[in-house]
Amino acid sequence: MVFARTCPLEQLWIGEMRSCVLGGRRVLLVRVDDGVHAYEDRCAHLGLPLSNGTLSNGVITCSAHGFQYDARTGRGINPRSARLTQLPVRVDDGQIWVEPDDTKGGAP
Repeated sequence: MVFARTCPLEQLWIGEMRSCVLGGRRVLLVRVDDGVHAYEDRCAHLGLPLSNGTLSNGVITCSAHGFQYDARTGRGINPRSARLTQLPVRVDDGQIWVEPDDTKGGAP
């Protein structure tokens, strides 16, 4: 796996999400109370950027049609059949690193 540095952990607060581009892929970083999670920055419904939506109480909500996802797992809340593409993420020495070329499309 080849991880790419995204940003310092201190620049992504708990309860915040942010988009970045790594290796030509839009990545959504989400920080919740249990840590940092990374997903492809696209809603499972129409592929629109989730970074245009909201993060509240551990739930990511798409701005287009209100699809909702658990920020910790990427699993759909509404509808339950939806799922985000999760990418491997790690925090080393105060920096957030993501593997943007992961092809599993699931949890690291």
